[in-house]
Amino acid sequence: MSSLDEVFEQHRIEQFLFREARLIDERQFADWEELWDDDGIYWVPANGDSTDPDRDVSLVYDNRSRLHTRVERYASGKAFSQHPPPRTAHIVANIAIETDGDRHDRQRIVHSTVQVAESRPGFRIDWVGRTTHHLTERDGELRITFKKVVLVDNDQELTTLDFVL
Repeated sequence: MSSLDEVFEQHRIEQFLFREARLIDERQFADWEELWDDDGIYWVPANGDSTDPDRDVSLVYDNRSRLHTRVERYASGKAFSQHPPPRTAHIVANIAIETDGDRHDRQRIVHSTVQVAESRPGFRIDWVGRTTHHLTERDGELRITFKKVVLVDNDQELTTLDFVL
C-alpha cells in the first residue's frame, strides 16, 4: 500500500469511527446497528484488561442478536434505564490502525481512545476507555466485526452502564 493509500485509508477509518460515535450520540441506534457485521461482538470487560469474556465478568458482552435486542429495547421506549434518555457526547481520539506486515485480507484492527460524557437529570459522568475495533469490508462498506471498550476504571465500582459506548 502506498503512503497516499495509507493516508486515504486512515481518513476513511477515522470518518467511520466518528460516524459511529455521532449515531450513538444522536440515538440513531438502528443506523448504528447497521454498521455491524452479522457475526459482530460488542464487549465491555470488567475488572481490568480481561482477555476472555467466557471466563471473566463483563459489563457488556453482546453478540449480534443481543445487540439487536438492545437496539429494539431502546427504540421501544420500554427500557426503564433510558427514561429520560441520557444525552451523550463522544470524543474519539488517538486512532491508530494496527499494521501486520503485508495484510492481504480486508480485516483492519483499529485502536483508539474514547471519552463519553453522559448527562442525566441530576448528574453527569465521564466514561473513558481504550477501544479496539476489528473492521472488515463487505460490499465496499466497512463493518464492525468486534468492538472492545476497556474502561480505565472498570476495576472500581461503577454506576449502571445502560447506553452504548
